[in-house]
Amino acid sequence: MENPYTPESGAVPRELVGRDGIRIAFSTLLEGLERGHARQSHLITGLRGVGKTVLLRELVKAARARRWAIIDIDAARRDDHGFRRQLAFEFRSALLAVSPRSKWKRKAVAASGVLGAFSSSLGTDNPLTAEWTELEKGTADTGALSVDLTSMILALGEAAQEHGTGVVLVIDELHRITVGQLGALIDSLHRAYLRELPITLVGAGLPRSDAIAAEVQVRAKRLFEFPVLDRLSETDAATLLRGPMEWDDDAVSSAVDIAGGIPAFLQTIGHVMWAPDAESSVTSAAVAKSRESYEASIDGSFFGKKLTRANELELAYLRAIADSPKEAETARLLGRTSHQCSETRSDLVEKEMIYLRPDGSAAFSAPGFDEYLRRAMPTLAVPAQKRRRRRYDP
Repeated sequence: MENPYTPESGAVPRELVGRDGIRIAFSTLLEGLERGHARQSHLITGLRGVGKTVLLRELVKAARARRWAIIDIDAARRDDHGFRRQLAFEFRSALLAVSPRSKWKRKAVAASGVLGAFSSSLGTDNPLTAEWTELEKGTADTGALSVDLTSMILALGEAAQEHGTGVVLVIDELHRITVGQLGALIDSLHRAYLRELPITLVGAGLPRSDAIAAEVQVRAKRLFEFPVLDRLSETDAATLLRGPMEWDDDAVSSAVDIAGGIPAFLQTIGHVMWAPDAESSVTSAAVAKSRESYEASIDGSFFGKKLTRANELELAYLRAIADSPKEAETARLLGRTSHQCSETRSDLVEKEMIYLRPDGSAAFSAPGFDEYLRRAMPTLAVPAQKRRRRRYDP
């Protein structure tokens, strides 16, 4: 029998546990929008390994089962031109999913013209095919992302309503889109919310190191709840572990202590402990004995891959954060000033290895990363500062 535990990032588990509240709320959201009643959706945050992507896949399945059109985006860092181009392509697919072109009603035809206008500012980079001749000038062609996106979202929501369905934007890695792009999405969806149109957004990502404007936050709080995915309770962890194998209570407690209740890490422990012909329950002694194999597995497959993207100074900066996350103290451990380390710090945020808390201190984007760094680098090795050449140096 194949190992049923799924430690790989984003892998669909045998059973999704501990996230029923969001799943039920999302189904209630779709049901309400189908009846013309606006409700809050969710923008989910959490560290690596807590199951954000897996949860979004479940929500996509729920929307698809209700025959909603899905705009499914794995976000990437793009400028506004690239973001508009991506959305134009996705809106085209969504409009065709709302109804085949041959069966479009009046609102869908109107939406196709708005889409043509929305894409027109892209010039030769326009992703719409040559046969897309619809163009409603003056509707979504101002060049201002928020204004044009609002026209597009409203037109698509009205088309979906007319055809008795809805549209859901699902955005993973939501932290990769800029504050301005997120603000444009919130502004446009807020207008659709006020009109009770069946179009919504659900997204998930790492905690952000930046913040949207105060006036946008007001709209965002009307549109969304902001759940934080974290560790599983011991009861949920037991459900995750016990499906394929028998685990006694002490073994579950030991696994939760070692894995910190993080779903991906619990899956890794299960994967290491898997024995298809086991005749007795897993014990805490067996879990303790497997700890070295467990750590080798997560160090290689989960943590180690992240370090391949870091240069020598970034590795040292990460190790210093494990000892002290406060900016000035981190820099002091490296024999540098905060100003000298600012570029390194920003690069690590860009590489999604750390994020900044509201108080300015650094935090790792993966749980347990500090412990891994101490295993991989028991002592802090500080690279020598490079001498800056003067203009008159030979």
